[in-house]
Amino acid sequence: MVNWSLINSNGRKLSSSKIRKSIVSFMTKHHPCSVVNSIEKKYNTYKIHLMNGLCLVFDADGRYVKAN
Repeated sequence: MVNWSLINSNGRKLSSSKIRKSIVSFMTKHHPCSVVNSIEKKYNTYKIHLMNGLCLVFDADGRYVKAN
C-alpha cells in the first residue's frame, strides 16, 4: 500500500490522516499495487491520480464515484 503523506487541497497541504478510511480500503482492495501520483481534495470530492494515468473520484464521505 502506498504511504500518502500530503494532499493538495485548493492550494493548501493537508495531512494524509484526512483521507477517509473507506478510500484507503477501496484502494487496498481494487488497486493494491497501484502507485498514487497525487491526491486532490476539492469541495466535496477527492481525486486520486495514479501513476498509470487512471484518476479515481470519491465523494466527501469516501464513497467511490467513478474513474476517469
